[in-house]
Amino acid sequence: MVSVLAAIVLQQTAVDEVPSPTWWGSRYSLGSRYTFDLMLDRHACERRVYRLATLLTGNPIAATGVIRAVIGAQPDLGNLDNAHMDRLTVLRSREIAASTLVGEAIAGITASALADLAVQQREAWIFSRVYRLGDREMARAMDCSTTALKAHLDQAEAAMGKALGSAIDKAAGSLLDYSLSLEVPPFYRENLRKRRRMKLVGRAAIWLLAIAVVVAVGWWVRQAVIDAQGEVSEDSPTAAPR
Repeated sequence: MVSVLAAIVLQQTAVDEVPSPTWWGSRYSLGSRYTFDLMLDRHACERRVYRLATLLTGNPIAATGVIRAVIGAQPDLGNLDNAHMDRLTVLRSREIAASTLVGEAIAGITASALADLAVQQREAWIFSRVYRLGDREMARAMDCSTTALKAHLDQAEAAMGKALGSAIDKAAGSLLDYSLSLEVPPFYRENLRKRRRMKLVGRAAIWLLAIAVVVAVGWWVRQAVIDAQGEVSEDSPTAAPR
């Protein structure tokens, strides 16, 4: 039983370490149900959420919690398309206080201007200027009308233009390059593997306990039957010798 448990844990670890593709915005094909393909898609989705959440929050560490809330809560990624994924990422990112991004590729004035924007203004500017999404996609991700979206975007453009001037396009490009350079931190995957191992060990322990209970009950019932048969034999009259 212990060897079986070890084999399961090792198999799960091997699946977790499958490499993954590197794009951000393409639609992920989730038709295959083979474990290898599913793990490729899961890693790509985790990366997409992490990159967006990092820009929205300015906090790469807190962004790993957004991955867990968005992807970890989905047993079947086939039900999670890009629009729904972005919407959930936005919602979870709003729960995190905005910080100022720190990165060699990002100018301090760009990071400060982005952090100073109101939440929905920052979302609109990142979706529009950095990721170049269409109005409908942005409105769905932000759960607002296109009219409200344009109002948020106009306010964001005015604030960013005032802070950055003619360098606004360069700033958007540097943020995109920074986003595409981000990879999910190793500690997130390691913690994920640990949680999965603990879950497998817990399930195995429950099965072992259940088996032990069944064996104990079976032994008790067998002993009760043997004792009952012995009592019957002792109580039955014996034939008198001739």
